[in-house]
Parts: sequence; structure tokens; C-alpha cells
Amino acid sequence: MIKNILQCLLLSAGIVFCLNEKTFCQVKTDSNAWHKNFSVGLYNFNYLRDYEYFSPIMEGYTLCGSIVQPTIEYKPSSHVSFRGGVFIQQNFGDDSLRVRPTFLLTIKNSSNDFSFGNYRNENGHQLIEPLWFTDNLVTDNIENGFNFKQKFNHLELDNWIDWNRAIKNGSRFQEKVFGGLTAKIYPLKIPGQKLTLPIQVCIQHTGGQINEPDSSFYVTTILNADAGIKSILKNKNSNKFISEFSAEAYYVFYKEFSPNPHLQFTEGNGIWALLKLKSKTGVGIDMAYWQGNNFISPKGNTLMQSISSVYPVSNYTEKERQLIFFTLKYEKEIAAHVNLLFSGEPYYDLKNKLLEYGIHLHLLYTINEDNHLPKGKLRRRKIIDP
Repeated sequence: MIKNILQCLLLSAGIVFCLNEKTFCQVKTDSNAWHKNFSVGLYNFNYLRDYEYFSPIMEGYTLCGSIVQPTIEYKPSSHVSFRGGVFIQQNFGDDSLRVRPTFLLTIKNSSNDFSFGNYRNENGHQLIEPLWFTDNLVTDNIENGFNFKQKFNHLELDNWIDWNRAIKNGSRFQEKVFGGLTAKIYPLKIPGQKLTLPIQVCIQHTGGQINEPDSSFYVTTILNADAGIKSILKNKNSNKFISEFSAEAYYVFYKEFSPNPHLQFTEGNGIWALLKLKSKTGVGIDMAYWQGNNFISPKGNTLMQSISSVYPVSNYTEKERQLIFFTLKYEKEIAAHVNLLFSGEPYYDLKNKLLEYGIHLHLLYTINEDNHLPKGKLRRRKIIDP
């Protein structure tokens, strides 16, 4: 099952790449000016994510630290770039460092963007919170594999495979692969309003054939998907306090396709609804509702699961989860290339009658770190919404 799905993802990327091969090859490289095609970039992400939780599903913890990634980019043409660098992460209070080299080859034209190597997944492939937890910004900042984005007149696609963990002969652990496809359909074009029909599918597979046999290993394939509707209304009047309002709603689905199903729930679903207000001052308010039934999502928000992550591991489950979220946030570019995000996020658990909260602080500094903008400028970028 998983091999067929991965083959389909690779095939779809290959077909579109081949169709656009002539476009990619039209631009010639000036070998006499190769030294002008180098640039230096820097990515620095500082984070504090604190959860004061005492839920039977998820206990509180704190993530505090810094990620630094200096890079050198070689761009022989407007369609091709190669970037190499070093990824360094320090979680404060932990003396160990996470250090690894990174390499990324990007080939793109006006409607296609294909990257292969180590790429940062800062927007979670635009997956919704039940499918992609924003803590992954810290725990899974770098993905390994390919990311293929396409733009059409009424459609945008994001196709990826992330090889989380590889095995070799005799490995005492299992391989892990995360892949999927997200689509945004734009059925109507209304001035000042954007209507989107999102469809998202992602798969987490754990298994392997050449690792050392272990009775505790299970071949596990989990499918998560959702379909919804999203509307964004922008205020053209710059004098008004509210600059943007958005509303979205999704039906979310979960299914275990393992050869020998072993999870507490093998199939489930949920409803995710969200309202957002943004102001011209950088202040924003989000209100959200989650109702999940027998729901499991390996990359999703832990609080929304029907199974417990509390240590030590227990068999505690809640077939139905009903949560209300309220987020007050402030996002601002406080200096050139420096963005600040501060947010408080209380939530209420309707079943367990719990009122708890989390606090997030992000400080992001970037220079020349956006492949999609013209070269030669110091480029700015905002932090993802929490």
C-alpha cells in the first residue's frame, strides 16, 4: 500500500517536471560570470513554547532554544540554484547540540518549484493543526527528500516526501516516511475576497524489511486527510483597525492501513472550524473548535488526539474530544529582517472541564533565505501563525 502511494507521488512530480523540462533548459549560464552568482544567507529561529497542561491526553512541557543555519547559494540561472549550509540547534538546558550539513537543489519556473535535499518545512505544507502541530517548527524543522509545488490558474499543489529515518541491514529500529499532497482550489475570483477549497492528504509509514527482526516492531501506515472551505476577506480601507477576516471549516479523516492493525482506533474523523481577525497593528485573534472521534494523527496537535501521550505511556483513550481554542497574538517586524511573534493560547476541554493555556514567543532573523524572491536584495519574511 505505502509503496504504491509513494510511487504515485514520485510519478506525479516526474511527469510535470518532464513537461516543463524545455522551459527549465531555456536559460543559459554565463560561465565567465560564475562568481557573481554566489550569495550568503542566514536563518536564525529563536523559540519559547511553554504549555501549562495537566490533561490526561497531553501533559505540559517547554521548548526553548535557538536554530542557526548559515548557507551559501550558487545560482547559475534564474531557474536553478544550489544551496549548502550547516544546521545547528541548541535546546536550552541541554548541553548537546544538533549539528548536520544541509544541501538543497531547486529547479523552478513561473508555475513549478521542485526542491530536492534538506528543506525547511516552515508552513507545514499548509496542513491544518489536527494534521500538523506547530511544535514541528522546533522538533522537525528540516525535512529530507523532495518538495514539489505547482501553480495553475485555479489550483495550487504541494507534493512532498520526507524521509524521517532510514535503515540498513541489521538496524535495530524501523524506517519512517512522511509524505502527502495538499491542494488549494480557487473556484471564484472576487475582488477583496479569496474563496478556497482545500484538500489535504498525508501518510506516515513505519516499517522496513532489512532491519533486525523484533517482536515489538509493527508495520504501521496511517492516512490522514481533510477537505474544507476557507474564505478570506481583506479590508481595502487602510484607515480601519481590522485589516483581514477569515473563516474556515474542515472535515478531517483518519484511517490505519497496517497489515496487522494494532492501534487503539483504526478509523476516526473530526471537525475543525476556525475564525481569524487580523489588525493593521499586528494584533490578531483566533477562535477555533475541534471535535474529534477516535482520531489519531502522528504529526498533528497532540492535544487533539484520542490517545494519550502522557509519560509513562498508558492505554488511556478518549473516543471523543471537544476543545475550544482562543489565541491572542502579536506579530511585528521590529527591525530590518527581524520578526517577533508573541501569543497566548488558552483552551477549554469540554469533556474534562479543563481550562489551560500555552505561551509562544518566536524571534526570527533571516537574510537572503527566500528562493522565490529576486536575487540581490535582503529579503524579509514573516513567521508562521501559531
